[in-house]
Amino acid sequence: MDIATGKLIEGIIIVIWIALILGVGLWSRKRVKASGDFMVGGRAIPVWMLGMWSAGASVSAWAFFGLPGGIYAAGAWQHWAICTPMIAGFPLTVIFLGRWMRISAKKYNLMTMPDFLGEVYGGKLIRIFAAIGIVIACVFYATAQFKAIGVLIGTLLNIPYQPAAALGIAISAVYVLLGGFIAGAIINSLNVSMMIIASLLAVGLGYTWTGGYGKMIATISQATGATTWLNNDAALGGFAWFFWISWALLLSSFGLVGQPAIVQKLYGIKKPNTLWLWGLMGGIIFGVTCPAYCYLGVVTKYLAVTDPTVAPAITGLGLGADGVIAWLTVYKLGVESPILGGLLIAGVIGAAWSTIDGFIMMGGAAIVRDIINKCFRPNWTDKQLLKNLRIAMLVVGVIMAIETLFPSEIITWLAAIGWAQFAATLAPALLLATTWKGVTKWGGAAGVGVGMAVCAFLTLVY
Repeated sequence: MDIATGKLIEGIIIVIWIALILGVGLWSRKRVKASGDFMVGGRAIPVWMLGMWSAGASVSAWAFFGLPGGIYAAGAWQHWAICTPMIAGFPLTVIFLGRWMRISAKKYNLMTMPDFLGEVYGGKLIRIFAAIGIVIACVFYATAQFKAIGVLIGTLLNIPYQPAAALGIAISAVYVLLGGFIAGAIINSLNVSMMIIASLLAVGLGYTWTGGYGKMIATISQATGATTWLNNDAALGGFAWFFWISWALLLSSFGLVGQPAIVQKLYGIKKPNTLWLWGLMGGIIFGVTCPAYCYLGVVTKYLAVTDPTVAPAITGLGLGADGVIAWLTVYKLGVESPILGGLLIAGVIGAAWSTIDGFIMMGGAAIVRDIINKCFRPNWTDKQLLKNLRIAMLVVGVIMAIETLFPSEIITWLAAIGWAQFAATLAPALLLATTWKGVTKWGGAAGVGVGMAVCAFLTLVY
């Protein structure tokens, strides 16, 4: 099949997927009657649905798009070294935070992470620091998702990634502003279902093209002779121990506790005694989808060392490492199997949207509810709060759109920056809140404030 026809078929699949997403958002709008419906779905969302959404938010485009490119460029050791520790984050979240957060949410009408911190520690300062950290992290992390959407749609339509990313922002903003948490829960059940389908397809395609993981590794090793591509200690200049302490132990496992896009879903669970199922589903879905798509990074490296036309074709896209999935789905599958290519693209876009909608909601809520309403305008009616939440979420979406106009780092790094900001700002205070009776108002505020400021400073310096 010629590439133009293949792109057309893939484009039709994506248009159908977008229409379905927007239709659910429009339908959900009728179910939003108050701010509680908008923010936490009236605390009546089935646990399986929230488990799927949380898993999708953790995988996001950094794993479905950025990490395969990083593996292609820098080494197969990332495949399991980065994915595996994050699986543990879901049961850790249930053990340390789950039941307490869900019961407190209903008892004190909590809707956000700063709500929980404000209730445990007391005072306005910790709430303000936490909200600022959330807004900063949302912008960086969401930019990674929009760049993934922009690169894929831009490659498919032959347009720059910025307008393509703006299209992704507009679609997610529309369904979030219409249906809030309810729309997000339903849509992301669909998105994660597509992610699972795409992941299984990815493994099947990879095996068909290469003959298996062992054969790929042996072929790549023989062709390149590069020990750094297979050995994390060599790749990291002898500092693998630092990677395992910072990323594997702290950031990606315990650090998941500080990710509002994931943990805040606990507020919406209908029955607290089903929290274990949320943790189990999140770990299993992440454990299936993330390694499966990362497998494509190894597959593409194998194709590059066995076919001399592949590497120049990827380089010719001008996208660096982020061109791996774009080339694989649009150009290789666009010719060989455009229907499968369209499903894989839908999986990546679904992974991005499963994170973006939560960030738009969190960013807007951090500004309007956590800072303005809770600290300075406590007399707002529920109707006023709901209206201002939608306005603030629109503003956050505009900020994210502006961010995509600037030259940005590869998707994996953007996501790591956002993830680190969340973890540094929120995770220590949340873990101490549920495990140590010696917490104080000023200690909590200092911990959150310092974590937020130091991480933001290091990001700007970098």
